[in-house]
Amino acid sequence: MKKSKIHVSYLTQVPGPYRERMHELVHESADFTYDVIYCAKLEPNRNWKLSYGNYPMYFLAEVAKTFRHNNTNVWKLLNKTKPSVLIITAFKPTMLYGVLWCILNGRKLIVYNDGTYDSELHLSFVQKLIRKFVYKLTSSFMAPGNGTVALYESYGVASEKIFRSCLCVDNSKLKYQPLQEREFHIMYSGQITERKLPLFFADVAIALNKLFPKLKVLVVGDGILKDQLLTKLENNHVDFHFAGFLDQNALFEYYAKSKLFLFTTMDDVWGIVANEACASGTPVITSKDAGVAGELVVHNRNGYVLPYDVSAWVSHILNLLHDQQLLSNFSNQSINLVKQYNHQQAADGLIDAVNYAIGDKNRLPQANPIIS
Repeated sequence: MKKSKIHVSYLTQVPGPYRERMHELVHESADFTYDVIYCAKLEPNRNWKLSYGNYPMYFLAEVAKTFRHNNTNVWKLLNKTKPSVLIITAFKPTMLYGVLWCILNGRKLIVYNDGTYDSELHLSFVQKLIRKFVYKLTSSFMAPGNGTVALYESYGVASEKIFRSCLCVDNSKLKYQPLQEREFHIMYSGQITERKLPLFFADVAIALNKLFPKLKVLVVGDGILKDQLLTKLENNHVDFHFAGFLDQNALFEYYAKSKLFLFTTMDDVWGIVANEACASGTPVITSKDAGVAGELVVHNRNGYVLPYDVSAWVSHILNLLHDQQLLSNFSNQSINLVKQYNHQQAADGLIDAVNYAIGDKNRLPQANPIIS
C-alpha cells in the first residue's frame, strides 16, 4: 500500500507486551507512515521478557533510572524524523519537550492518557494546569475506557474529539478449561504490593475457607508483601499454591486453573489482568477502583463490582461456587465481553484519531467502537 506523506510518531515510556501487536497493525494498515519513540527499553520495576514487534522504533535510553523520563535527546530525534503528528501517552518531561516541539514546528498533537477522572483527582494544581494547557493544543484524544473519557470531558474536551483505543491482550492465546475441571476456586494475580490489596485477598480467603472447607487458592505474582500474604494464608490453614512471578506466556495458562479471579486493587486505571481472566472464561470480582469495573467487568453479568467488605466478597463468591449454572453463564459472558477488546480495535481507534486530527473535522462514526 502506498503511504501518504503524513508521518505519525507515538512517544511513550517503554515497550509493553500489550501494545506490540497494535503498533504492528497501525504500521501495516494505516495510510500514513508510523513509528514509535520509547523513552527507554526498560523501567525499574518491569521484568517483562519482550519480543519486539515488526514496526519502526527508536529508543532514547537503554534503561530508565526513574519513572520520570527526562530525555532531552528527544528534541534531536524529532528534528531528524519530523513527524506531522505526535502522539504522547503521559506528561513526563520527555513528552512535554515533544509538545513544545510541536508548537514551535506547527505539528499536530494527539494525547493518549490512560488516567481516569477518579485517578487524577489527587493531582497538584500545577499538574492539572499543565494538562489544561496541553489539552487546548491537542487536535484529538485517545481513551482506553469511559473513565478517561470522563477525565477529558472534565477539562472541557468535546466528545467528538475523543476516540476509544482499548487496552487488551491477544485473547486467542489465553487457555480455556471447563469450569468443573479447574483445580482452584479463587485466584490472585499481580504485583504483591500494598496497592493491590493482597492482605484483603487473604482475609477473604480465610473467611471463605471457614464456610467452604475444600477451598483451594492460587496465588501468582511477586512483591514486597509476598511473605506476609503467604504466612497469613498458611497460619490460617488455607490450602494454597504459590506459583510466583510468571512471564506472559506461562501466566496465560494459569487463569484457566481457577474458577474465579479476585481482582483486588486500590487504584488501577484499567487492569489488564481482568482481560486475561475474561479471555480464559474466568469471572472477575473487583471494586470500583478498577477501570474495568462497569465496562469489561459488568456487575451481575460476568462478575461482581463490590465495596471492600470481606463479608460481601465471601457471600458473592459462595453464590457462584454453589450455583454451577450461574458460574457457567458468567464464564460465557466473560468470553463474549472481552472479544471486542482486541488489538485491531486499539489500532483502529488510533488511526481514527489521526484521521480526525489531520482531516476536515467532519467526524464519521468510529470505525471499530467499544459497545458498552
